[in-house]
Order: sequence, then C-alpha cells, then structure tokens
Amino acid sequence: MIVHSEKTLTFRASGEFADQTRMFAKSADLALSEYIRDAVREKNERQIADRMRFLSRRLAAESVRINQEFEATAGDGIA
Repeated sequence: MIVHSEKTLTFRASGEFADQTRMFAKSADLALSEYIRDAVREKNERQIADRMRFLSRRLAAESVRINQEFEATAGDGIA
C-alpha cells in the first residue's frame, strides 16, 4: 500500500492574478485549490516532456556520431 503525504505550497501573487485565477476556477466549476493543482500538474508535465525531447535529441545526435565513427573505420581492415 502506497501512502502519499500531502504538503502545502504557498506563494505570493498579485491581487489581479488571484482574482483572475479564482474567476477561471469558478468558470471551470473547480475549487481554487483543484484548479491550481491541475495548472501546476499540467506545467510539470510540459516540463517533463520538454526535458525528454531534449534528452532524446541529444541521444540521437550521439548515436549519429558513434555510427559515423563506426562507418569511418569500416574499411580499415580490422574485422
């Protein structure tokens, strides 16, 4: 059984930002805390996806480099 403990996050925001966020939460028929959790979760998922794309491109570039090294040595007579 996995037990998840909940933590509290606090941050400061301008009145305009807070009012706008409350308005959007209400229009989405969500509690403010749920709206904020969803927004942060979505941002976190985008950050993870961006990091995975970056690492994938880096790995692909390294793979190309290594393949080119193998191709360059293919005719050197070493079996």
